[in-house]
This record gives sequence, C-alpha cells and structure tokens, in this order.
Amino acid sequence: MKCYRCNSTLSENNFCNGCGADVAVYKKVVRLSNAYYNMGLAKAQIRDLTGACELLRRSVRFDKRNTNARNLLGLVYYEMGETVQAMSEWVISKNLQPEKNLADDYIRRLQSNPVRLDTINQTIKKYNLALGYAKQGNDDVAVIQLKKVLNSAPNMVKGHLLLALLYMKKGEFEKARKSLVKALKIDTSHPLAKKYLKELESELGIKNSGDREKTNRERKVFTGDGSRPKSEKESLSGYDVIIPQKSGYKESNSGFMTVINVMIGLVVGVAMAFFLLIPAREKSLNEGHNKEILKLNSQIDVLNNEKSDLQSSIQALEGEKENLSGQLANKGNENNEMINDYNSLLTAVSYFNGTDYINCAASLGSIKNQERSEAFKTVFDSLKPEAYKQAAAAYYENGRNAYYSAGTLENWQTAIDNLQLCFNFDFMQINYLDAIDKLGSAYEKQYELALSQSPDTAGSYKEKALLSLANLVENVFAKTENINPQAAEKAQAYIVLITAK
Repeated sequence: MKCYRCNSTLSENNFCNGCGADVAVYKKVVRLSNAYYNMGLAKAQIRDLTGACELLRRSVRFDKRNTNARNLLGLVYYEMGETVQAMSEWVISKNLQPEKNLADDYIRRLQSNPVRLDTINQTIKKYNLALGYAKQGNDDVAVIQLKKVLNSAPNMVKGHLLLALLYMKKGEFEKARKSLVKALKIDTSHPLAKKYLKELESELGIKNSGDREKTNRERKVFTGDGSRPKSEKESLSGYDVIIPQKSGYKESNSGFMTVINVMIGLVVGVAMAFFLLIPAREKSLNEGHNKEILKLNSQIDVLNNEKSDLQSSIQALEGEKENLSGQLANKGNENNEMINDYNSLLTAVSYFNGTDYINCAASLGSIKNQERSEAFKTVFDSLKPEAYKQAAAAYYENGRNAYYSAGTLENWQTAIDNLQLCFNFDFMQINYLDAIDKLGSAYEKQYELALSQSPDTAGSYKEKALLSLANLVENVFAKTENINPQAAEKAQAYIVLITAK
C-alpha cells in the first residue's frame, strides 16, 4: 500500500515513514475499497452484472485510484453492451495509472478495429433512434430498429428490455418473455428484467417449477401388467400411459419392408414441407414485409403532406407578394420595406430547406415586420425556433473550432465573431457558459497578442472587448429569463481581468 501524499510504501504503523502523515483512516478506506472490489468480482463471476456494477462503483467511490476495480467495472459495462461507459472507465484508469495498466490493452483492442468502433457508434445511434420512435408511439418501427441493434450488439441489456416493453405494449407476451430471458442470461439478477418477467409469467399463467414438480409427483404411472388403482379406472387424464394387453399381432421381421416404410415416410415428409411449411413461411415473411412497407409509406405520406403544406404557404406568399408589389409600387419606403420583408422570408425558406440555418436565421432577423399577414406570420413562426436554435449551435461550434486553432490576431477575431454571434440567436439551447468563457478568453488572448506586436493599436482591442462584454451583461443576460447567473459572473470576471492588464 502506498502513501497518498508521498507515494512511499506504508508499514504496519498508522504513520507514513516517509512524510509522517496519519494514514490510519486512509488504510481503512483502501481496505474497504478492496473489499467491495472482491465482492464485485464474485458477483461478476456468476454473471450478476447489476450487483457487480453497484459494488464496483462503491469501490471506486471510496478509492478512485483503485484501477483494478475501475478496469473490472469497464469490463462489466462492456459485457452489458454499455461500450461508451466502459471506455470512460478505462480512460480514467489509464490517466490514474499510465504504466502497467490493463486498460491500455482494452482501449487498444477497441481502437485497433475501426470497423468495430463504427459498428458501436451506429448501434448507439440506432438505439437512440428506436427509443425516439417508441416515445412517439411508432412501436413497429422501434421494434425493427431494436432488432437491428441486437443483431450487432446481442449483449445490450437495455435493448432487450426496451424490446420486451414494446412487445408487452402490443400484447405479444411470449415474445416479450423471450427477450427478458435473453436479458437475464446476460445479467442474471437485473432487477427490471426480473420484475417484468414476474409480471409476464403472472399474465401468461405460468406456474413455478415447484408447482410443476408437485403436479408430476401426483400423477399415476401404469405398471407393465396394465394394473392401476381403482380410482384411476374411473377417470383418466391426458398424462396417463396405457400399455395394451398382449395380442396375436406380430411385427414383420422383413428388412425390405422397413426400407420401404422409411422411404415412404421421407417422401411424405418432403411433400408436407413443400406444400405446407414453405407456403406458410413465405406468407409470414410477406406479411411482415407488408407491415413494414405500410408503416414506412405512412411516414412518407406524413412528410409529403408537410412538404405540400409548406409549398402551399410559399405559393400563397408569392401571390401576396405579387399583388402587394402591384398595389404598393408608388408608396415609397414603406412599400420597399414590405417587399424586402417578403423577399427575406422567401429567402429564409429556401435556406431552411437547404439546411443552411445560419443564412436562414440572418434572413429572418432582417425582417422588419413579422406580422405582414396571417400566412406570413405562420411561415415565420414555423421557421424561427429551429433556425435560431441551429444557428446558435453552428456559430458556437465554429467559434470553438476557431478558438482552438487560433494563433494570429485575425484568427482570434474569427473566433470572437462566431462566439459573439451565437448570442444573437437561441443561445439557451447551447452550452452558453462555455461560449462566454471562450469569448472572454479569446478577447484576453487577442489583446495580449496585440500588446506584444503593436502596443500603439492594442488599446482599440481592449476597448472593443470591454464594450462587447458589457453589452452582453446589460442587454442580453440581464433580459433573458431562467439564465444561469454564472454567465454574467464570467463576463464580469473577464471585464475585470482585461481592465487590469
């Protein structure tokens, strides 16, 4: 055991021989962490993965540097299909113990197989897509997606559980039971799987094994001489075995007849498979494909209807624009402003259809009057929320990328421009605390670079930074509801920092 302060090897004493620190409590914490690790290992060996996770999380909570427990926790997560969580634990373990760590091998095995990484990534996306379909009520599409997920990741416990819930919702209890049994084969003590299975068995009327064994013991089996109790002579059940009395019938000993009978049986079996089983299988597959096609066709119809409605609104706007252009040609600036608003809205629609949300938001922002008509307001209100949200996200991402690659005054200005613009739109949908932090830092680094290169012009950069940050505090953060007060505090901190330079 190593000292937490100087990393010296500890003796039996409660004080470190190297630095003199009191390690009595530290030793107890480490022992407790190791105890939880041992219990978690025992649980993992009997495939009680949920119990193992809980115990191993407690182990690393007591001692975050217990890399054995953290590596095992990652393996348990990986076995349950939680690859992202497994990678997180292994990366933390590698950072805590860079040398001689099994996490290196686990990470290298995953990273050395790009196809496997891409499959894991696609599996997570498909699972999230299936979860979204389930929340929207598209159960059939969700089931199809989950089957694809479980084909590529058969150990994903939460995938089996979600599939079982969808089957239960549709009333297909036997299919749901099979999914839950698969989940329990992966994690023998998963509480949700056991709870769902208990409810299903209650619904299906399945008795426990003890009841079945008791029933079997109570059955009467006939003896070789055909005798049975008097009570059973009066009533026979489906489980009774009746051995007939000897008669004058004798089986043929001819080998030729045996061969003939076998051949006849084979011919009959093949005929049954061809005329009964194959058509039934084809019918089942065709019905499944037809259901999938109908579901997809219904979704395509909905999308086409939405597109048709949007096109109708655009046509109505174009008609209004032409009428108003003719009626208001001689009314000066007011007429030009109205025409410009219609042009801006039509331009925004075009950008929105092309997923160019930055230009779409800019076009919407240039509109002077948002209520030119009912159709005008309807189209504007349908575009603005998504366009402003996506524009803020795009400017934030562009600003972050420029921030990390900046090295000149121009590059810092690019980062500042993009981070500043994200606050002109729906910035509450992004990580605005990180955005204001990077904006303030970019102003600071730009001013420091300007001061080192051209002290005479550095003052203009400083003045611009202070005015911009003060404007955000007074005119944006102060007027935004439910905003985290840390945003204004960060901006104020950078104002003080830049002022003092």
